[in-house]
Amino acid sequence: MSRPSRPEPRILREPPPAAGMAALARAISVFFYAMCALLLLVLAAMVYNSFFAIKANEEGMLFRFGRLHPVAGQEILKSGTWYFKWPYPVDVLKVIPAQRSVTVTTRRFMPAEDPNRLAEAQRAAAGGAPQPLRPGYDGYLLTGDANIMHLVASMTYRVSDAKRYHLAHFEDPAPPPGTPAREAAAKRRGTEYLLESLLENATLLEVGARPVDEVFRPGGRAGGDPAIPGGRRDSLSEAVKRRVTATIERLDVGVEVLDVSFVEIQAPLAVQSAFSDVFSAAADRQTEIARALAGEKQGLIEAEGKAARILGDARAYKSRVVENVSAFAAYFATVLGEYEKNPETMLVSLYADTLRDVLKVAGSRYVVQTGGPDQELRVMINPEPEKPKPAAGPATP
Repeated sequence: MSRPSRPEPRILREPPPAAGMAALARAISVFFYAMCALLLLVLAAMVYNSFFAIKANEEGMLFRFGRLHPVAGQEILKSGTWYFKWPYPVDVLKVIPAQRSVTVTTRRFMPAEDPNRLAEAQRAAAGGAPQPLRPGYDGYLLTGDANIMHLVASMTYRVSDAKRYHLAHFEDPAPPPGTPAREAAAKRRGTEYLLESLLENATLLEVGARPVDEVFRPGGRAGGDPAIPGGRRDSLSEAVKRRVTATIERLDVGVEVLDVSFVEIQAPLAVQSAFSDVFSAAADRQTEIARALAGEKQGLIEAEGKAARILGDARAYKSRVVENVSAFAAYFATVLGEYEKNPETMLVSLYADTLRDVLKVAGSRYVVQTGGPDQELRVMINPEPEKPKPAAGPATP
């Protein structure tokens, strides 16, 4: 048998030196153009991000290496103008809300949000065992008469001095994204957190100085219901607003408090059903009071209308009587003047007038002539009625 022939080995020939240098030059050229394009994109992005404008209802401050840097002589940048800044970390722009309201809300005094806890509270309201408060885990407040309550407080404010608002107190830097642990513990300092703390302190002090029925009463007023006038002090929200405003003015935070409200006020979970009954009774009481006040107002309106009608009728009667008396007095004065001038003629005229008036109202008139040397004409007015005839007696046989 013959052995198979082995293939002859292939000899790799090296490319000529000129071809290798050309390929290297092309690769370097592509890399160079790519780097140039990337550099142009970076420069374009830097230029694009370097020019900025402040939005409406906002103000800005530019910090260069951590120090406030005025732009065109202005420390506070307003809207409507374009500004230039160097990229981070040279310049940092801080935007602050201005000329618009900002709201902070605290839920520190509410029970811990736990779905299982809520389900247990619902079962307790349906007749199950009451759920006790968990100190250290649930938030709560104590009223002046040692009752426990929960509420959600909200405060609306407006930045009046952007520089003081940002620079008066140290603010923790914003945590990097994706770090929940740092985000949870980030805002422990800063103006917004300070305002939230002031709201909580003022609410704690004002609630602790009032009885529980005053806190839960609509309007939070003392001295009776708001519909009944009398001695009353400020509502809970007004008192908290006044206390927070005084503290902010003393600290010079640079904000103006616009409003303080309580989004939710509720009783402890264990006694919510009892408080619901009390609230229902209070609502019925308010309804009855409003109905009574409405009836009182309606009665007053009707009485005033009746009085006005009576006064109007009296004035009209007075006018008629005065006019009649005035007319009679004028007629009497005229007749008296004529009588003084010619008494006999006036008496005849008055007699004739009187006779005419009497004849006008007479139902029947008769003229009777009498005989004698001096004949007379007598006028009989309304003759006497005929006398009834006596009844006929029984017939005689």
